[in-house]
Amino acid sequence: MKKIFLASLGVSLAILISCSDNTEEPEIDCTQSDIAVIVSGQTEPDCDTEGMIEVTGSGGTAPYEFSIDNITFQSSTTFTDVAAGNYTITIRDTNGCSSTVTTSLSAGPDGITVTLETSDAECGNASGSITASAVGGDSNYTFALDGGTAQASGDFTNVSNGSHSVVVTDGTGCTVTKDVIVSSGTSWARDIKPIIDSNCAVSGCHNGDNTSIPNWTVFSNVQSRASDIKARTGDRSMPRAGSGLTLTDDEIELIACWVDDGANNN
Repeated sequence: MKKIFLASLGVSLAILISCSDNTEEPEIDCTQSDIAVIVSGQTEPDCDTEGMIEVTGSGGTAPYEFSIDNITFQSSTTFTDVAAGNYTITIRDTNGCSSTVTTSLSAGPDGITVTLETSDAECGNASGSITASAVGGDSNYTFALDGGTAQASGDFTNVSNGSHSVVVTDGTGCTVTKDVIVSSGTSWARDIKPIIDSNCAVSGCHNGDNTSIPNWTVFSNVQSRASDIKARTGDRSMPRAGSGLTLTDDEIELIACWVDDGANNN
């Protein structure tokens, strides 16, 4: 009887360890965080000088990461090669708590100001659009999307969701590159949270009831690890093999679209 009991205990421990490293992670209430970011310096761009934005973070729990597009984060507080336009800078601390500040750069006397407008692309369907317009510099503009062939029109159709780059060149050869996100409209509350709740934040594994980490019932934990979740669900290593849980191809695609949209709390 003792051998049977010990064997059963060993199986139980193995199951628990497979979902947890047995380290308690206290839940963080980001609504109470004092994390903040300010713009501490900037340089206006023109054809010979790239724009620059410098920020300073405070509060929260260091170290910080910063993003100018809410997708790619960096430890540096300086953003270089920034075109004229409006920007929202995001700071994120080690707990996944975040804050934003907005700023704008105007083109210098020889520079180009580029404005981009987008329409959503349905998840898994390149049905979005980008419309680019420009002022300043020499008005004989050409427009190129994602390294493609330059064209006289700033209209781009059949665009997939995610991050894209538009290069505008004027008649003198002055170029401006501006990044934009085309959203799929995938919703955290409507589309992604039910998938996480049913397949990842389940009893005994990543729902906070057995000290397993990360706790996927806390949105900031999911958001801060969004890229890893996309990769692991994409290669089907999440949910864990042997858990009895699995994701459909449509669910994996929705997660990828949500992450590519910026992993927003929408």
